[in-house]
Amino acid sequence: MSKTPIEIIQLALGREKDAVRDYSEYAKTAEEPSIREMFLFLAEEEKRHVKLLQEEIEKEIYQEM
Repeated sequence: MSKTPIEIIQLALGREKDAVRDYSEYAKTAEEPSIREMFLFLAEEEKRHVKLLQEEIEKEIYQEM
């Protein structure tokens, strides 16, 4: 069964949120400061992706109305 574009975006959004959570947790446990900074950077990048995907979902919802 094929998915609609909105379903695919929602799936991607879930994965991005998981990545934010995971990278944030890795940063908390990293002992090496440079590794911690890398994970914090990655978490911030994933947060940007979450925002972009949420905006796309909102656009799709408003277009359907």
